Amino acid sequence: MQTNVTLNKKSGKGKTDRVISEMATFFTVKPGQAEELRQACERFAAVALQADPKVVQKSGLRDSRHVLFDNDQRLLWATTFETEWDPYIDDAVLVMGFRAFVDWMQYTVEGSSIIKSMQASVSAGGLSTASTGEIEQFLSANTSDLKRILQSTQAPAVGYWNMLADQTTPQIRKAQRVEAAFQQVLDHPEAAQAFEHPALKPLLEQAAD
Repeated sequence: MQTNVTLNKKSGKGKTDRVISEMATFFTVKPGQAEELRQACERFAAVALQADPKVVQKSGLRDSRHVLFDNDQRLLWATTFETEWDPYIDDAVLVMGFRAFVDWMQYTVEGSSIIKSMQASVSAGGLSTASTGEIEQFLSANTSDLKRILQSTQAPAVGYWNMLADQTTPQIRKAQRVEAAFQQVLDHPEAAQAFEHPALKPLLEQAAD
């Protein structure tokens, strides 16, 4: 018996821990397509690794992983994100490119309809003679079918916890930069005298942790 899940503006069907939401989607691998799917998932991860970190950070993407299981008959795509579910998918497509999603989803039973949807969208948009860049831009702005497929395959976590869920990626990155700058100050020859001022005592206490 499947329990009805109420969609949440923040996390879709997933669970949320403070600023972080999770999404776990489960797909059936097309027979004989496991190796092609494995390679496509590797390409998907490579796109994320090569993307501009600032652009990825703006999208709210926290992490992403693909896992083949049940003797390569099933696929898990799991991700965590900081923004709301709907704009997160839009931004993820802008970062990764629509074709990066199609690349691996085409080898799954549930995701195979994305090809027909993509062709129909391009045809309806009058882009049959458009350039590859124009088509990609158009598809990235029309993600309704992708969202439908993801929600149809999504299963919410029974329990979810994230160690750094009280901090967004921008906050974490800023803290790292401040820490690096503070260490430079500590290494300065005149730092000891400067830190004798009472107002700077909290900084020294934090540095001692």
